[in-house]
Amino acid sequence: MAVFFYQTQDGQADYGFSIEYEHKEGWRIYIVFESPRRGNDGNPQFPYQATAEDGRSYVDWPPTLDHLGDAKEVAAFWAEIGEHHQAA
Repeated sequence: MAVFFYQTQDGQADYGFSIEYEHKEGWRIYIVFESPRRGNDGNPQFPYQATAEDGRSYVDWPPTLDHLGDAKEVAAFWAEIGEHHQAA
């Protein structure tokens, strides 16, 4: 598994994603690791986050992602949304 690494624009958080192609679903962005600032404080899942049947968390983006480049952009955008959500 190759991990797509992303650091937020403010440099305060790091994320890792496994972007995998799934037949009939397109590219799915699995969350390998998240910012340690988020912790596990009992908050509900962040926006656009879901759990797959195998128990892995993934970015639940409504449109099908047909291109790997688009999936990487969505992963980065999701990380920025997560940091904004954490700060709120």
